[in-house]
Amino acid sequence: VFAESKVTQSPPPPAGPTIPRFAYLISGSKGDLDKLWRTLHALYHPRNQYVVHLDLESQAEERLELASRVEKEPIFIEVGNVYMITKANMVTYRGPTMVAHTLHACAILLKRNKDWDWFINLSASDYPLVTQDG
Repeated sequence: VFAESKVTQSPPPPAGPTIPRFAYLISGSKGDLDKLWRTLHALYHPRNQYVVHLDLESQAEERLELASRVEKEPIFIEVGNVYMITKANMVTYRGPTMVAHTLHACAILLKRNKDWDWFINLSASDYPLVTQDG
């Protein structure tokens, strides 16, 4: 009786696919503070990780304002998944600076939280067409 009852039991259903977690680098330059902030908010999801950076061409005031916004945003404080590269780097689209900048952001993300599946590098002018949940 025991053997037959175990044989007729159906196996448990396979585990469904897990929802991927993303790690984002969102970068900007001179005059990009508001665009970067808008992009960050449009992309934000508590499951993901974020690094933001305004490069050396941006004004010091812009970088300070970004740091202040990140430090004061209630959801960022609660979840703790938005980080800022506080030392501005020179980033150009030619040569090694972009690669170095990207690797620096990856190192920060890996040091802070390794629980992500995909890395996405965006500029402040990029804007999503669908929500994270979509």
